[in-house]
Amino acid sequence: MDALRWLGFAAGLVVAIGTVISVMKTLIVPRRGWSLLPAFIGRNGFRLFHGIAVRMRSYDLADRFLGFLAPTVIIGMLVSFLASFVIGFGLMLLPFADLSIGEALRESGSSVFTLGFVATAEAVPTALDVLAGATGMIFVALTIGYLPAIYAEVKKRETLVKQLEGWTGVPSWGPEVLSRFAIAGAIDNLPRLYSDWDRWAASVADTHMKYPVLTHFRLPRAKNHWVIALLAILDAAALDLALRPTTGHANARLLLSQGGNCLRAVTYPMRRVEPDNSEPGIDEADFRKGVDRMFAAGFPAEVGADEAWATFAGLRSQYAPWIYLLAYWTVAAPAPWSGDRAGFVDLVAWPDAPDKWSIS
Repeated sequence: MDALRWLGFAAGLVVAIGTVISVMKTLIVPRRGWSLLPAFIGRNGFRLFHGIAVRMRSYDLADRFLGFLAPTVIIGMLVSFLASFVIGFGLMLLPFADLSIGEALRESGSSVFTLGFVATAEAVPTALDVLAGATGMIFVALTIGYLPAIYAEVKKRETLVKQLEGWTGVPSWGPEVLSRFAIAGAIDNLPRLYSDWDRWAASVADTHMKYPVLTHFRLPRAKNHWVIALLAILDAAALDLALRPTTGHANARLLLSQGGNCLRAVTYPMRRVEPDNSEPGIDEADFRKGVDRMFAAGFPAEVGADEAWATFAGLRSQYAPWIYLLAYWTVAAPAPWSGDRAGFVDLVAWPDAPDKWSIS
């Protein structure tokens, strides 16, 4: 019996130390780190929610349902950390107190949650109770700092997305971005737009690589999704490069490079197979439809659709496979040029022709 209690102590010590390391990797260390418990909670929570969502017939319903995915994963992760601490300290009490496993867990829970309704007066159990209480308080303090930081990153990510919605409507679409800027006489402002989204992509790559759960936070409006907004801006930059080849496009090229890096970083936890980087994701007929819309809006193209297609297809093949993968796994809003996912693409309607005298 004593041997079993000491075996329990060893197991509890491993659990407690492992949980501390996992908490540090998840909440403190500012770099990507793999931990068993968060990975298990995140992977299985995602599979459950995604598996249900893709079987729903209404995208609006699926979007509302998926809005609970990220909060559920975070709550599950935090609860699992607390449960692990209770189990670890409970097992560590066994050799030093005349307690059953249930009583040890009860005392451990009392200490971790700093309730203090159960305690053993002997020296070693008292020391373990104090250590468990300190661990619980430190964990709560870290959680208080973690949650606001997560939601601050979500809010920061959505600022440009919301701005783009106000300019181009929803869902966002690359040809529509350039069409609206042409209608507004704001073509000269495109480099600044690309620069803003370049910084945005760098920020998203950094934060979403460290906290993968950020990828699954959603805006209140079903058709306003950050993945679709990013795709629209990358398509706009690629179209601009293809249709105005003699114009200086340093900012557009930098955006395409940064956007590709962002997508590879964000999709890393979701990859099952590497995407095929040889296809642009749309055919020439769809490309012509988008270009015709831009021409109708007065976009100052230097070449026609025939000459621009090869350049655009080459540029788009560098990011489309990655963003299609991301759009599928996040069940992003249906939009033109955004790929198929769960049949929701059937709900996509091509935007009406732009009004040359209005950008509303």
